[in-house]
Amino acid sequence: MSVKDIKEMRDMAPFKPFSLHLTSGRTLNLTTADHLLIAPRGDLLVLFPPDGGVCVIDPEQVASVDVKREA
Repeated sequence: MSVKDIKEMRDMAPFKPFSLHLTSGRTLNLTTADHLLIAPRGDLLVLFPPDGGVCVIDPEQVASVDVKREA
């Protein structure tokens, strides 16, 4: 998954929540666009999970992305 693709999903209007699946097996949920920062060089993602804290992610560790289905 490229940083460009992730940025396009974050910036899509209207925003649709999505999950980042990492190569480690961990899944991180993005509930709002303002909870994901992308470094200007595109070499770092910073995600603020809904339950608090911060996750710093190397974009190469993102294996796939799933858009949440509407209920």
